[in-house]
Amino acid sequence: MKKPAEKARHPFLSWLQILIIAGMVIALALAVEPHSRPQASRPRAAQEQRLAALVEAEAVRGQQLRITLTYVNSDDYVADYARNEGGMILPGEKRVVPMPRPLPLTPTPMPTPIPAVSVPTSPWQAWWILFFDSPPPGR
Repeated sequence: MKKPAEKARHPFLSWLQILIIAGMVIALALAVEPHSRPQASRPRAAQEQRLAALVEAEAVRGQQLRITLTYVNSDDYVADYARNEGGMILPGEKRVVPMPRPLPLTPTPMPTPIPAVSVPTSPWQAWWILFFDSPPPGR
């Protein structure tokens, strides 16, 4: 028996169709890409400006620190520290320490005497005083 003739298989897409689809994909990528680049670079530019400002501020701070370091390493700083913080003086100088003026003495005021209040002897008298603000009858 003979085998039935096999049908010639045709590819799903021809080479021409594959090239056209690839060209369309490349064209689409090129069309979309130029529009996304400026948008992607905007945050980067803002961040670059912030970093440039920070670098400038740190450069100024570094310059100030170098000036301070130069002063601290000098003899002027040592002499200034010894006089102001260390309490030292040069030979032949006299140290003057200002003293605050004493406050004038004022007599202590005498407290005003509190009048003696009669203490009730029974609970009903205490209640009477609380309710009527007067001494109970019979007193």
